[in-house]
Amino acid sequence: MPYVVRDEEGTVRAVFDTPVEGSEAVAPDDPDLGEFIHNNAQTGMVLDEWVESDLALVRVVEDLVEVLVDKGVFMFNELPQGAQKKLNTRRGRRKEMDLMESLFGPEDEGLPTMAAEPAADDDSVL
Repeated sequence: MPYVVRDEEGTVRAVFDTPVEGSEAVAPDDPDLGEFIHNNAQTGMVLDEWVESDLALVRVVEDLVEVLVDKGVFMFNELPQGAQKKLNTRRGRRKEMDLMESLFGPEDEGLPTMAAEPAADDDSVL
């Protein structure tokens, strides 16, 4: 059973699956609960799009720093210690992901399939 917390006007402001102080039990088909879920699902989707965009932009910033360092615009050690540490951590993780991708292919492709066995008359078979 869902439990909701309402504001002074009676609008649902939070939903819980267990009772919390100030909450009230409502039926799963309560119209106020349905409206809250509908409104927040749309907000959640928009926030997901922002997070996705931010993650893509992080990759751009990493690449930009690398290009600027390679061109000698500034030296990596001129960055603040915190930035150096974060970039080095991300660089290491990217190398790990690149290795995994080279071994198993991109995540969205799933695991590689076994190659077909060569024919017995294939000269490349040892």
